Amino acid sequence: MKITIAYIPDEEEAVTTSVAALRRISPNMKVRKSDRHPPFKHIYLTTKKPENPCRDK
Repeated sequence: MKITIAYIPDEEEAVTTSVAALRRISPNMKVRKSDRHPPFKHIYLTTKKPENPCRDK
């Protein structure tokens, strides 16, 4: 699953709270930040594909 959050610097506190809540749901989530497109900032959240439990047998 991939989640992209675009925000302006004034919204940083709300974004930090949202990312913390998402990390509680999925602790192994990878977070990447980007400032390439001013005035917007982006946060990219990525999780790995779930393993198939049927193949473990």
